[in-house]
Amino acid sequence: MNILFEYINYRLNAKFRHGIHSPFVFDLTDKAFRIPLSFEEEKQIKEHVNQLKNNHQSIEIQDFGAGSKKLGNLRKISSIYATSSSRGKYGKFLFQLARYLQPTSILEMGTSLGVGTLHFHVGNPTAKITTIDACSNTQKTAIHYFPKSENVSFINQTFVDFLSKTEATAFDIIFVDGHHDGDALKKYMLQLQAFSHDETIFVLDDIRWSDSMLNAWNELRADNTYHVSIDLFRMGILVKRPHQQKEHFVLRLS
Repeated sequence: MNILFEYINYRLNAKFRHGIHSPFVFDLTDKAFRIPLSFEEEKQIKEHVNQLKNNHQSIEIQDFGAGSKKLGNLRKISSIYATSSSRGKYGKFLFQLARYLQPTSILEMGTSLGVGTLHFHVGNPTAKITTIDACSNTQKTAIHYFPKSENVSFINQTFVDFLSKTEATAFDIIFVDGHHDGDALKKYMLQLQAFSHDETIFVLDDIRWSDSMLNAWNELRADNTYHVSIDLFRMGILVKRPHQQKEHFVLRLS
């Protein structure tokens, strides 16, 4: 994949809120994308992130997704943060989504060091968050640094085991941030139908990680199951909303 070409093409097609005719998507961009972090919220996230950035301890990881052979099994916590965590404007977007939608329940497929989890939690501390990761050592690190909360459940399982062995219940937001293989993503999305309702927001991370991920994203957004699809370059959003005309949007995060 030519990531530079992809980015140039994305920038040429991306819009802010102007020119968006879907009320649902317009409200998302006009309201959610503009929600600021308070001083205390920003401080909480920065303190959490700084602990991870400055932790050069190495841990052995089990990586069931793409890229594990290149990175090796022994990795510094600071390096894991630098390469795999939801940070910057994309982390802020997860916060904004949780603050705007006020979801009752969130499913995160891929805890890693818990940075995405924290952004969701700060956005809506009352939401029940279930976060899944197959690597016990990275998840133990996430738990060690995470603020104590009865609303966040850390589950050490593969995605396959969780989806096949857990009694299905509908989540309001489902964040898929792991494995990074297009065929696997498509299979997970089929299984996740049982864990969603018509208004569930699916957030897919690293849609341009590889050709297979981009191809999977393009297939999923073309699927008539999803009537709203939003391309944020690194992340993609899918929503079923069967009552809405099928539309695709390419948007910029500020």
